[in-house]
Amino acid sequence: MSTDAFQTLRALSQQVIDFAAPVPATQELIQNWHGAAFDVLGTRCVISADETRMIVDLGDTIPLPGVKHWVRGLANVGGRVVAISDLTSFLSGGAKTSGGKQALIVNGRGIHTGLMIEQSYGGVRLSTEQLRTDIQVADELQPYISGVFSTNDGDYALFDTSKLLIDANFTEASVITSS
Repeated sequence: MSTDAFQTLRALSQQVIDFAAPVPATQELIQNWHGAAFDVLGTRCVISADETRMIVDLGDTIPLPGVKHWVRGLANVGGRVVAISDLTSFLSGGAKTSGGKQALIVNGRGIHTGLMIEQSYGGVRLSTEQLRTDIQVADELQPYISGVFSTNDGDYALFDTSKLLIDANFTEASVITSS
């Protein structure tokens, strides 16, 4: 091989190295976020897949005496007795109900509970780059929202069940009556 040909190959090799895209391992990693999408109070929300056990079509619930209006009762969900609450009714103070027959079964703080929702959209995959904290949502939802994913398909409010499950208004569901 002549020296000129070898020098030409070396120059071409260097150009390939100089103009090549970086390998994926050195590119900035974009985190994907997985969850379940649903409607509540006319707002499209998402809940983390880590907090969602399943989305179920509800059958009959067994009513419970002495509980607040938004507690729908108990249901058998996959062989487990789960308390079912109407999320829309809870958030609106009873002014509205979900009207739906679906529930998100969530697991937070070791508690399995069912949240009746207006509509389920199933699983979604979003980019954490789309998460913003400067977007406001309805006042009733605001205490339970940790941000909003802003996408080409619209906004998804990030519903934080841990905030709901530590709210005394939600956890203390019994109605206190005086005799």
